[in-house]
Amino acid sequence: MFGVLSVKMDMKICSKHNGTPINLYQKMGNINNANLDYILKWEGGLSKHEKDSAAFDAVPDGTGYHTNKGITWTAWKQIFGTDKESVRRFYEMSKEDWKQVYKSYWDGVKAELIESDLVAEFMADFAWGSGVGGANRQLQYFLRSKGLKVAVDGITGKNTLNALNGLIKAHGEKWVFESLYWHRIEFLRHLKSFKHFGKGWVNRLEDFYQYALKQFG
Repeated sequence: MFGVLSVKMDMKICSKHNGTPINLYQKMGNINNANLDYILKWEGGLSKHEKDSAAFDAVPDGTGYHTNKGITWTAWKQIFGTDKESVRRFYEMSKEDWKQVYKSYWDGVKAELIESDLVAEFMADFAWGSGVGGANRQLQYFLRSKGLKVAVDGITGKNTLNALNGLIKAHGEKWVFESLYWHRIEFLRHLKSFKHFGKGWVNRLEDFYQYALKQFG
């Protein structure tokens, strides 16, 4: 279906925002190469914005806070529970606890089975913002828009992964990354809350996009 393009597979060394070297053209996504500083840079600290979709499930202490460093209480309690110790850890949120929650998004989109570090990271970030099921469904809509027959069930299974990795092999990871980027922009523009948060969402994604372009070289 797709014209076969040669993909450069030699190892290329680039730097992340924090100067840590990463290897491009990995066979599979590697969470240790993910630019987590990018997420923390944009998320900030505690939030209790009433227009945020996470506001319906706040920390059960009456403060109204529902998000810390980009992690919602809903996502947090699924891993750490809802007792007083969990609440304390949510407010203090160590780097190790934060990364444990991030990994649940990474695993939810099967990022370790995506044949591109940057596409894998992009899908994990998509899940971070839209939930695992939402990100998986949008990936499937994206693949269907490219003529690939995959079910839209919100689960990244074998067929979805084969279709995505086939696109990466045929067109290269940069083409897939950029195509997914624009798909996500359009998805966000159609959300009701875009009028409240859209500018920030787009600016954040633009930052990710510029970071990715530097890695592609």
